[in-house]
Amino acid sequence: MKIGIDVSRANNLQKTGVEWYAFYLLQNFKKIIPEDVDVVLYTRENLQGELAVLPKNWKQKVLKWPPKIFWTQIRLSLEMLFHKPDILFIPAHVCPLIHPKKTVMTVHDIAALRFPDSYNWLEEWYSLASVRFALKNISKIITPSQFTKDELTSLQVRDFDNNKVHVVYHGFNNLYKNKFSREEKYIVLNKYKIATNFLLSISRLEYKKNTVGIIKSFELLKIKKEYENLQLVLVGKPGHGFAQVEEAIKNSLYKKDIILPGWVEEKDLPVILSAAQVFVFPSLYEGFGLPILQAMSAAVPVVTSKFSSLPEVGGEACVYVDSENYADLTKEIEHLLKDKDFCQEKINLGLERSKNFSWEKCAIETWEILKNA
Repeated sequence: MKIGIDVSRANNLQKTGVEWYAFYLLQNFKKIIPEDVDVVLYTRENLQGELAVLPKNWKQKVLKWPPKIFWTQIRLSLEMLFHKPDILFIPAHVCPLIHPKKTVMTVHDIAALRFPDSYNWLEEWYSLASVRFALKNISKIITPSQFTKDELTSLQVRDFDNNKVHVVYHGFNNLYKNKFSREEKYIVLNKYKIATNFLLSISRLEYKKNTVGIIKSFELLKIKKEYENLQLVLVGKPGHGFAQVEEAIKNSLYKKDIILPGWVEEKDLPVILSAAQVFVFPSLYEGFGLPILQAMSAAVPVVTSKFSSLPEVGGEACVYVDSENYADLTKEIEHLLKDKDFCQEKINLGLERSKNFSWEKCAIETWEILKNA
């Protein structure tokens, strides 16, 4: 049997959520896919770093495409036409028009339907069209949550078979479970100009992630003298609506205490997270919500949105709020900062909850779906 995997997203150097999903899934596939299965990794450029270390039955196939745009729909489709594998897996992109009968794709969310203003018109159309195409034409779909599976019915695809959609939860990097020394924390925090008393959020800085809402809630806290040394650290790259984020920071009386480190290396992120007082993630929409899982595993209390997939992932371990009620968000952050017993209860629940998730488990469940496609 030969399985082909589109690794174009996993090969990106500055990875974020979906790209890390593809990366860790592949790394764990290396441990469980049998040696009698040939694995071909389709990529635009040569594989980088750990991804390039392949088992003997694996190989990369670089599909050059100088025009760069429409690599999936033209170059990958041509590869499928002339050299198709028995099974094709698309973990973090879109399905090529030409593909094997046995094709499996992960649909992470349909945020473009719920928040069209967070995408340009081409991104919105292409994202939703690719999901509709996959629902009608490929053998199996994987979603990272029951919420996302349920969301697919909103696309109203004729003759959509809900039974071909399988929920497989994400895992997290085990580095987040490490206990870092005071010296390790000092070195990393100092590198990014972060003090020792701070709230943390990790996501794209954009409207859909409710970044402005986090800033407004932080300002309500800072009014009180007891929080004059508190910082807000917003880790992530700019997204749609970043102009409003910039404006909110520029006009804030507490802008000197709002830290934007940008994209942070994977080795530094667990250290920063472990040092945070509270992890704040009032996102308006999530297909899974990997950052709250990372925070729970790092023994950091979480305040997050009560909407979309987040309660499904967080269970009883998180504190939930109406993401657009800034006063409520502020109140719950302060509750965790002040009530040590309540805070520790949520930390303990989070540590226990995180045991239900791992990339190993994700890979095993995904491989079962692929080999039975």
